[in-house]
Amino acid sequence: MKTNGKYKKWIDATYQEFAINGPDFSLKALSKKTKLPRATFYYHFESKDHLVEELLKHHYQKNKAFQSELKKIKELIPELYVLMHKYRDAVRFHQQLLRNSHIREFYEVYSSYNQSSIKIMLPLIKPYFGKDPTDDEIFQFYNTLTDAWYSRLNFSVLSVEYMINLAEEIMNKTIGLYHKNQPNSVKYFQY
Repeated sequence: MKTNGKYKKWIDATYQEFAINGPDFSLKALSKKTKLPRATFYYHFESKDHLVEELLKHHYQKNKAFQSELKKIKELIPELYVLMHKYRDAVRFHQQLLRNSHIREFYEVYSSYNQSSIKIMLPLIKPYFGKDPTDDEIFQFYNTLTDAWYSRLNFSVLSVEYMINLAEEIMNKTIGLYHKNQPNSVKYFQY
């Protein structure tokens, strides 16, 4: 059933809708947007909650593909942000998970994906920290940076350069909180 075109159409449309508006989407509006009769929704999903469960599985698959590509990058800047721009729909969905982190399930997914990503990026992040940072310092820093970055990310101006500049701004304000031998300011990449 999950390979059905209508199922995919519902998932794709809802993924986009959730990415923009979070979990407060309307099934009626989605039905209109997908041009699918609402009855087809109930053929594939028991309820809106079931649909959200399927969206989180869909996001897992996107994250898995993202992390597969993340393992191949050689330089954190700009490659990470080029990759994130490529996966901007998933980035936007992930932002909604943070915005709605008061819902335990969303927070767990958001946090879990961030933790698995930092493990991949750890060797690329260490050089920006100065001398001998501990993994714990980097994990704490990354969590702060990631939460602040997603909180401030503005999709109306989204570009690789914008994402890098936002990360640099946040890094310059937070890196000293986690490592005493940090550089005075961070400038990773200039266009």
